[in-house]
Amino acid sequence: MKEKRWCGMSAKMGTVLSGAFTIIATSMYLIFEEKHIQSGNCTEIKSQDQGIETIREYIMCWSFKIVVFISSITLVISFLLLYSVYAQRLRGMVIYIIWIIFYEAMNIVIQVLTNTNSSIEMVRMMRWFGLMSRVVMHCYWMFFVITYTYILYKSKSQGNILSYNRRISMGSEEFLRRKSKIINFSHHSTQ
Repeated sequence: MKEKRWCGMSAKMGTVLSGAFTIIATSMYLIFEEKHIQSGNCTEIKSQDQGIETIREYIMCWSFKIVVFISSITLVISFLLLYSVYAQRLRGMVIYIIWIIFYEAMNIVIQVLTNTNSSIEMVRMMRWFGLMSRVVMHCYWMFFVITYTYILYKSKSQGNILSYNRRISMGSEEFLRRKSKIINFSHHSTQ
């Protein structure tokens, strides 16, 4: 059976490229964002104010540390995806799919909250362009990851059925062999 191809790539190749894209895009994102969301002025947060404004201030204050933390996890999960493709493990691919959705949602929230920090309009537009480009590309690559995960899941479930049927057929074949030996032995002893 011939593998299906989308945009000239098999699902497996697209999944590998998805992991590589995520590693490169996350590294570039960290390099670019370091200068624009890092702020050292976190002492002005008033502890007596409660509510959404306080949460917003804390996220703005800790945004670079949050970005570094979730980007580090993303890099580890991307390498897990590459290993999962190599070892044909479903768990790593499913973890990658769930994590990328969470990762991009967190980045959009941080982008919305920290976008007012940039005083230059061009920098704000570039940050939004970079984020939206990465989100669109992750959606594109996610198609390959989900497709390959599905193909692997189906092949593993069919493999279990085939091996189960094979065991049954091997058992019946051995039974027939034993039966023929018994019949042959009984024919020899009666003659």
